[in-house]
Amino acid sequence: MMVEVTLISGRTSQQGVGLETGKGSQQYFESTSYIELSPSDADALGAEDGQTVKLSTAHGSIVVSMNRSESLEKGLCFFPYGPWANRVFGSDTRGTGMPLFKGIKATVEPAEGEAILSLSELVDELRRDA
Repeated sequence: MMVEVTLISGRTSQQGVGLETGKGSQQYFESTSYIELSPSDADALGAEDGQTVKLSTAHGSIVVSMNRSESLEKGLCFFPYGPWANRVFGSDTRGTGMPLFKGIKATVEPAEGEAILSLSELVDELRRDA
């Protein structure tokens, strides 16, 4: 099963705590390596809170965990800023100096048996792709 969503991103208070703790901390990992979906999209996907999912855009894909959010409408997906989110956002700034982090078309599907990369694994992957 797969759902189509519009991806939005932003900062969270938990992410701020994780940054203060350190980017290599478990707190930072947990505060930036997940997405939120509306309950109806999570139900359509057949996903439970904490389950790993694969999020894909035209710019890339990443495996993260998924949480339900009552504050999201059907068709919206929230992804906190961070290294995991950077795998699915483009680098074009359209002259503004800041890439687009909202309104990106994406798909979400179960990540059958796939694990979330650690920060060091993610960095290693980025080096290989460079």
